[in-house]
Amino acid sequence: MSSASVPRAQPIHFYPPRATLRFGIRAISGKFNRARWWAIGLTQLPFFGLCWAQWNGQPLVGFDFLRQKVHLFGSLLGPQDLLLLALLLIGGALALFVFSAVGGRIFCGFACPQSVYTALFIWIEQKVQGTPGQRQRRQAQGAWAAAGSRRLLTWALWALVSLALGWTLTAYFSSGPDLWRRTWQGGMGSVEASLMLGYAAFAFAQAGLLREKVCQHMCPYARFQGVMGTPHTQSVMYDAPRGEPRRTAMVPHSGTQAVAVSIAAPAKGDCVDCNLCVEVCPAGIDIRNGLQYECISCGLCIDACDRVMLKSRQPTGLIRFASQQGADWRDTLRQPRVKVYAAFLGLTLLGVAMTAALRVPLQVEVVRDRGVMARQLRNGDVENIYRVHIQNYDTQAHTYDIQVESDAGLYLPSTQPVHIASGEERTLAVSVVQPYRADAPAQASAIIPLTFNVRAQTGPGQQRSRSSSFMAPR
Repeated sequence: MSSASVPRAQPIHFYPPRATLRFGIRAISGKFNRARWWAIGLTQLPFFGLCWAQWNGQPLVGFDFLRQKVHLFGSLLGPQDLLLLALLLIGGALALFVFSAVGGRIFCGFACPQSVYTALFIWIEQKVQGTPGQRQRRQAQGAWAAAGSRRLLTWALWALVSLALGWTLTAYFSSGPDLWRRTWQGGMGSVEASLMLGYAAFAFAQAGLLREKVCQHMCPYARFQGVMGTPHTQSVMYDAPRGEPRRTAMVPHSGTQAVAVSIAAPAKGDCVDCNLCVEVCPAGIDIRNGLQYECISCGLCIDACDRVMLKSRQPTGLIRFASQQGADWRDTLRQPRVKVYAAFLGLTLLGVAMTAALRVPLQVEVVRDRGVMARQLRNGDVENIYRVHIQNYDTQAHTYDIQVESDAGLYLPSTQPVHIASGEERTLAVSVVQPYRADAPAQASAIIPLTFNVRAQTGPGQQRSRSSSFMAPR
C-alpha cells in the first residue's frame, strides 16, 4: 500500500518533544519493547534461579574451580572434558554468528547482559525520577532538593540490584543455599566477597553510568559485526525514499499541550521529523542517517515511528527491519554465509552430542612407585608397587574393581573393591606379584608389560584401562 493512497487529515495534532537526551532515554511502548521485556525475563529468571537448583545433593549448574569440577545439568565435568566445554563455547560463538548474519545485532538488543541490565536500570530510574520530560520541568522550576533525593534513591536501588547480581554470580562458584547461609552468618570468604563486590561495582558502572558508551566504545562485538553481516542481513532500516524530504510537523514549545500543524504538501515525505526515534534509542543515534555500527537492533525506534505513523494516518513501517537489498527473512536465511555458519554450527552440535555419548565419567592414572623398586619376597616371588589414582566424575557413587592383565602370569595378591563417592577421588597403593618359577629362563626380560583394568560394578561402560610395566630382576 503506497503512502499516496492513504487519506491525510488536516490539521494533525502532535505533542512536541518534552525532553532531550541529556535527561535520559524516553520510554515507549510497542511490540519490540514488549519483546525486550520478555527477553529480560527469559534470561534473568534462569540466571537468578539456577544457582539455587540442586540435583542429587549437588548444584544443577555450578563451577568448582578449586576441585576442578563443573556441574552442568546433572553432569559432572572435569579437566578431561575440556573438549566438550570447548565445543560448547564454539557452538555458542557460531550461534552468535548465525544470529548476526540473519538479524544484525539482534542479540545485543534483546539478550546481551549489558542491554538487559541497562534497560532494567533505566526502568528503575524512570520509576523514581519520572520521565525525561518531568525531570526537565523540575529543573526549570528549580526543585533541586527533590531531584537530588530522587537521584540518591535511584542510586541506592541500583546498588541493591548490583549487589543481587554480584551475589548471584558468586553463588555459581559456591553452592547457592550454602552461600546464602554463610552470607547471613558472616562466614563469607574474602574471595567470595571480592567477587560479589567487584561484579556489583562493574554492573553499577556499566549499566547505570556508562550505558551506551559501552556499546559504542568498549564492546568489540560492535566492531566486527559488519564482517559477519551481508547486504541481505535484516537490520533496522529507515525508508529514506518514502520518508524524505521530511515534513515539519512540530514547532518549539515549552509546554505540554499539543501543537496543531497543517500538513498540506503532497510532495513531502512521510517523516514528520519528530525525533522520537532518536529519543527512545538506547544508543542515542539517528537511524535516519543510515545503518550505523552503534545500532543494537532493539527496535524501539520502530515502535516510536509506528506510533507516530498511526497518529498521522500513515502506513507503518517507515522504520522497520529490512535488508539493504530488499530481501525478506526467507531470502536472508538462504544466503551462502548463513548456510556456512549454520553448517559449522550443526557440525559442532553433532560433535557435542557424540562427545557426550562416548564420554566415560571415570579417570584412572597408574604410576609405578619409584620409591619401592622391584623386590623379591621370601618365597621367591617378585613384587612391584603401583599408585592407582581413580576419579569418579559420575553423578552417583560407584564401587570399582581393580584387575591386572599380563602374559607373564602377574597377579594381584589381594584386591578389595574401592567405593568412591560422586566427584571424589582416591589414590591406592596396589601390589603386583610375579610368581616364582624355578624353570624360568635365566635371561628373561627385566621389563614386562601389563595392563590395569578398573571397572565399576554398576553402570555400563564405566571402565578404564591403563598400561604400565613390571620391573623384574635379571
